[in-house]
Amino acid sequence: MNGSSEKDELKQQIIEIIVECLTTNSSLPSEKELVERLGVSRSGLRELLAGFEESGIFVTTQGKGREVQLPDISYTITGGWNILLRARPKSLLELLDVRFVLERGFISHAIETLRLEDLMVMRDLVDRMIAKAERNEIFTEEDQMFHRTIYSRINNMVLDQLLRAFWELFEQMTHLQRSDYLLKSAELHRDLYQAILTKNIEEAEKLVELQFEDVRRRLIVNLDS
Repeated sequence: MNGSSEKDELKQQIIEIIVECLTTNSSLPSEKELVERLGVSRSGLRELLAGFEESGIFVTTQGKGREVQLPDISYTITGGWNILLRARPKSLLELLDVRFVLERGFISHAIETLRLEDLMVMRDLVDRMIAKAERNEIFTEEDQMFHRTIYSRINNMVLDQLLRAFWELFEQMTHLQRSDYLLKSAELHRDLYQAILTKNIEEAEKLVELQFEDVRRRLIVNLDS
């Protein structure tokens, strides 16, 4: 494979194949088929595919080869920000601000889309959060599932990926999850659940804001300690 123009042309051909796979919900052709179709060596093909694999467009499955999937924003964010947060932990507050704007902006729509089974899951999660808080145990997993359930019926792939990226990064910063106010945080989730259950949008928006103020306060305390 010689020259940047030839490489760019081959990349464009691969992009067309990826688009075709996504449109038809089909797998990526085998390496042998791609080598013949593109007129490139196997090593040259793997070099071309490497960048797409790093972006999460392909997932390798044993026995099936490379499967094409929609790009995952969370993969890109967590890859770079994991390093950044280790060097500059206070950047987590910037991510928190973005997450707050997203969640508060979508909460009214989310409330209208939730189903009975979602509400039952959320009620169970709240009970588990309160039980853990009373034992002075953090409840990161329940907290994440609670918030993701709220927005699960919106079917907004970008929102779901951005929220997942935040939680993956937050989970990696375990030393920032300590708090002397776990019960208060759990009770805020209980109150938010009640507002969602009664479809009190104004109250839900207010409680989302209070939740994020609580998280921000806890993060600042841990970041400064």
